[in-house]
Amino acid sequence: MGMTMYSQLDDRWQRIMLGESSTTIGANGCLLCSVASGLADVGVMIDGLPPDPPRLNRWLARNKGFVAPRTATKERNLYVFNSLGPLGVKLVEYIDARSSAAPVAKIEKALAREDTLVAIHVDFSPGGSNQQHWVRALSWHTTDVRIMDPWIRGDSQEAYLMTRYALPSWDDPARAVFRIAIYEFRGASATLTASSLNERAIVQDRLYTYQP
Repeated sequence: MGMTMYSQLDDRWQRIMLGESSTTIGANGCLLCSVASGLADVGVMIDGLPPDPPRLNRWLARNKGFVAPRTATKERNLYVFNSLGPLGVKLVEYIDARSSAAPVAKIEKALAREDTLVAIHVDFSPGGSNQQHWVRALSWHTTDVRIMDPWIRGDSQEAYLMTRYALPSWDDPARAVFRIAIYEFRGASATLTASSLNERAIVQDRLYTYQP
């Protein structure tokens, strides 16, 4: 089955500002591209057009999909995980597994459904301090996960989690996954609402910038 692949380093959008901020999709758009890839494959459209990274970026900026960190109030670039309701997409699980083994069976179960997309937080440089990087899970294997990695340039961003983001001593994906965001597409006519800042918004905690 073909999957939509989006590189954050694509020349068509890598220099576009992420949200309303001074950083770019190329520098910090891994989560944006991972979510855009999944939305495209479950059939989401934005104003009748595919949700590619710049289109999703603009939609999020105009629909409370980005918020500013407390230390830089004008940098509206932290992704709000539960902001996709108006697109008919519900965040059904958000799991923080930084201090425990990730419940990877939830990834396996979610990937068995055609209306579901899964984004996972990995460590960009395994073994040191955790550098937050997001990829999209594509398919489950007993000891690995096939992923769409936005950091890869070129025609395909396909890779494998344990080859790319795990130390040789790590036995299974539970060690290499630090957060899991699972979404379900309920349909464009679903009556879902965007998260209000007066409600509990689940927000990306910080951005890391890598050098291409």
